[in-house]
Amino acid sequence: MNRSNRVERVLAGVLGALALLVGGAAVVLHRFAVDRPVLDPVVLDWARRHLLPVRLGLLALGVLAVVLGLWWAWRAIRPERHPDVLLDDVVVTAKALAAAVRADAEQVAGVTGAKVAVVGTPALRLRLTLRHGADLARAWRELDDRVLARARAALGVEALPTAVRLELAKRERHRVR
Repeated sequence: MNRSNRVERVLAGVLGALALLVGGAAVVLHRFAVDRPVLDPVVLDWARRHLLPVRLGLLALGVLAVVLGLWWAWRAIRPERHPDVLLDDVVVTAKALAAAVRADAEQVAGVTGAKVAVVGTPALRLRLTLRHGADLARAWRELDDRVLARARAALGVEALPTAVRLELAKRERHRVR
C-alpha cells in the first residue's frame, strides 16, 4: 500500500510552474527582440564590483538546491513507517492491529479482499476489493458501523483517521463450452 505523494506532487508542481515561468519569460523576450541584455548594465556593474558576495550567494543557492534535492530523493525512497500502538502499558504491533482490522473488514458483505496498514498513532489505510455487483452503500455502512467502530473501541479513541480505497474485483468470466 502506497503512502501519500502530496509532498512530491507539490514540489513537482512548484518546480514545473517555475520552469514554465522562466521559459515563458525567455520566449517573450525573444519574441519582442529585446535589444538589451536581460540584466541591466547597472546590475552587471554592481555584480562586478561585488564579485565575492555574488559568488558566495550563488554558491549558497547551489548548495541549498543540492540539499533540497537529496532530501526529496531520500524522502521518496525511504520505507514508510508503521508505528506500534501503546494501549494501557501494552504495545500492540502495527502488524497485529492491521491483521485484526483486515480480518474484520473481510467479513463485510461484498468484500472479497482487504489490505490494511497502520500509518499513524493511530491512523489506518484500508484498501478493500468489492465483489462485482456488491452493494456499495451497505458495505460502506457496515465498514463504518462495525469494523471501524470496533477498532475505535479497541484503541480507546473517539476518532480514528482512516483512508479507504475501494476497488472493484474483476468480473468472473463464464466459459462457454
